[in-house]
Amino acid sequence: MAEDKHNNLKTYNINISGIVQGVGFRPFIYRLARKYNLNGTVTNTTEGVTIIINIPDEDTAEKFISDIRLLKPQAATIENIEAEEAAFREFKDFKIGKSRKTEERFQLVSPDIATCDLCISDIKNNEDFRRYYYPFTNCTNCGPRFTIIKNMPYDRPNTTMKKFLMCEDCSAEYNDPGNRRFHAQPNACKKCGPELLLFDRTGKKIDSGDVIITASDLLRCGKIIALKSLGGFQIACSALSDKTIMELRKRKKRPVKPFALMIKDIESVKKYFRPNEKEIESLTSPRAPIVLLEKNTKNYPLSHYVSLYNRYEGVMLPYTPLHHLIFDHIDIPLIMTSGNISEEPIAAENTEAFEKLENICDYFLIHDRDIYSRFDDSVIKIVDGRETLIRRARGYSPYPVKLKENIGKQVIFAAGAHEKNTFCLLVKNYAVISQHIGDLDDEQSLKFYDSTFNHYLKLFNIKKINMAAYDKHPAYASTKFTVGLDNVQTRIEIQHHKAHIASVIAENSINGNLIGFAWDGTGYGDDGKIWGSEIFEVKRDFSFIRVGHLKEKILPGGEISIKKPYRMAVSYLHHLWKSSGNSKDKFYRFVYDNLPFYKKIISVAEIEAIEKQMETGFNSPVTTSMGRFFDAVSSVLDCTHISSFEGEAAIHLEMMADNKVCEKYLLKVDYKDGMYIIDDYYIFSRIFEELLKKIPKSKISAKFHNTLAGAVLEISSIIRKKSGISKVALSGGVFQNNYLLNKCFNILKKEGFEVYSNFKVPVNDGGISLGQSYIAALEILSLKKGELDYVPGHTSQDNQHK
Repeated sequence: MAEDKHNNLKTYNINISGIVQGVGFRPFIYRLARKYNLNGTVTNTTEGVTIIINIPDEDTAEKFISDIRLLKPQAATIENIEAEEAAFREFKDFKIGKSRKTEERFQLVSPDIATCDLCISDIKNNEDFRRYYYPFTNCTNCGPRFTIIKNMPYDRPNTTMKKFLMCEDCSAEYNDPGNRRFHAQPNACKKCGPELLLFDRTGKKIDSGDVIITASDLLRCGKIIALKSLGGFQIACSALSDKTIMELRKRKKRPVKPFALMIKDIESVKKYFRPNEKEIESLTSPRAPIVLLEKNTKNYPLSHYVSLYNRYEGVMLPYTPLHHLIFDHIDIPLIMTSGNISEEPIAAENTEAFEKLENICDYFLIHDRDIYSRFDDSVIKIVDGRETLIRRARGYSPYPVKLKENIGKQVIFAAGAHEKNTFCLLVKNYAVISQHIGDLDDEQSLKFYDSTFNHYLKLFNIKKINMAAYDKHPAYASTKFTVGLDNVQTRIEIQHHKAHIASVIAENSINGNLIGFAWDGTGYGDDGKIWGSEIFEVKRDFSFIRVGHLKEKILPGGEISIKKPYRMAVSYLHHLWKSSGNSKDKFYRFVYDNLPFYKKIISVAEIEAIEKQMETGFNSPVTTSMGRFFDAVSSVLDCTHISSFEGEAAIHLEMMADNKVCEKYLLKVDYKDGMYIIDDYYIFSRIFEELLKKIPKSKISAKFHNTLAGAVLEISSIIRKKSGISKVALSGGVFQNNYLLNKCFNILKKEGFEVYSNFKVPVNDGGISLGQSYIAALEILSLKKGELDYVPGHTSQDNQHK
């Protein structure tokens, strides 16, 4: 410690890490220091914020640091504060210093933040000429962040706002420590900032007195408009017009998948939906996600074609000034969906939007503030009183999931899955998960993946990857990407379903043994078969023992059966036909006679081709997929026969279920060679019997869901009795099903189990990268201790693997 002999002041270095840049943190520290009459400096660095300050005594230092935590800006997240006395420097005042680079260059970055109440007031204040009706108004509490950042530290020259030179008034705000726009990097006004323009689909500029009013009028008249938002283009139209929405579905090639809604305010939301307190809290939060809400069917004037048979719709509130200004002139709910052709990345550039969306949208509301990182809207639902992410993007990414394990100076890259892809970079104990990338099925998606990966490496100053983890499926694009990476020391392949369970363990910091249910559609198994209904015992040493699944069966024609659920139904029906003693007759007659609707769905030739594939196994892998079981039941109940999007058949089946039904089917579980085998053929046979008895399909669907929840409880209870394990983890895309997940939580908790699932990352394949990174982290830590040569759940590959 160094101390000034004249005034007894001490100098402290205070280093703060977390999301502390782009959230008004330095102005906050400036005001706090002034409140305490302290002198010094506060500076952005490439690892956080550093304060060098004169403080008279330890008591004042403790109070000052305590107030930093207590009074921090709402959008800031403090991960750590380190304070130490330093060589004495005397300061005459308190200043905000210029950003500087430091040796340690890992710094968390703020997600984009919804428009704050003060900025909403500014754009509606007709006495504020510069900001009145200005759609790019922001301050240190709100606005674009990650989507405009090119490099760190977060300063205007490192963002896409660099080309907009601030006018004298904006510059004065930017340099005034008492102003809430002090060092707000996207700060701008009508005089100097981005400009909003309206074009028709031919590229003709629409000159009108006010393009926002014109666009609002066009929406009211049934036109479809592309508008440039924070992370990319959105497609907007009236949510009341059947004709407009049907036309949008046709143009966007999206026949059934629900559209998201944007509604003016929370009071308007309550007219159409029944949000609970937690859902309202999420809707109105600075993250402003899309929240799945149950329809208020007694008062629902919105078009049936918004979501068709769904009980839930995704709803969000306006989160940019542009959205708020549009709703000043239009008092109806709007469809607000991603600006893309189905399954492609969201359009972010103006020329790209005109090129890709010209056959979808009638008009384009664009601006000249570039988007550097494209982001979809995040989607959440409330489960067990907590936010549960379905799609992790704007407002959430790249905020990290913090792990209890710390890998020090090592860096792990986890490539994620093939569908609903995210990747993860694990640094120290921060799992930085990318925004939702989507399905890696085409060249554009792969380019998006590659560019986002390289952007994250640059932003987080990652020069070398010590370990790269990827899915065991050899055909996954993410696997091929990882195998081809340079500058990677070690690569490991990780089994898909083990990564699902590992993601639950990671985000919940679970210690000790647990039972894991990883239920989804497809995952490459350790035996080369297609897994999907996996039950594991996970030991304290993190070894995975596969202890159960559905019966093995043929997936006729392979991947084509995923897109055509009726083929899986035929597979189950074929087994039923053979086991029932009716096999002397033609199989197709059995199908048509008992389920006549199949005559319009599948030809005799295709039934016979499927029959042949099942007998020979040609192009038909063996599977234990739970997702395909849902597909088969959905088809046999005449819900969905051909899926236009992943999970459609299962969603339709869930929406049909009568949640007042408590009955379930008798469960048969065989124990063979250490495996609990759920007899799904038997469940299917009971469903078939009830169909023939004309039992309501809503009741059959409910009993099906109840039976599977019962299977989770029964097998968990058997394992607990044998081994004493009382912790249960649920993961995989099947558990996106609200009915099933809530039922499992309720009955397991009632029987004294500790129940865990994914909340911070999606339960679907969007959470796989977290699980992969966690397994890799345990390998690094175990190798450091010299405990293990490998972690069960993956295969190691040396750095020669190309």
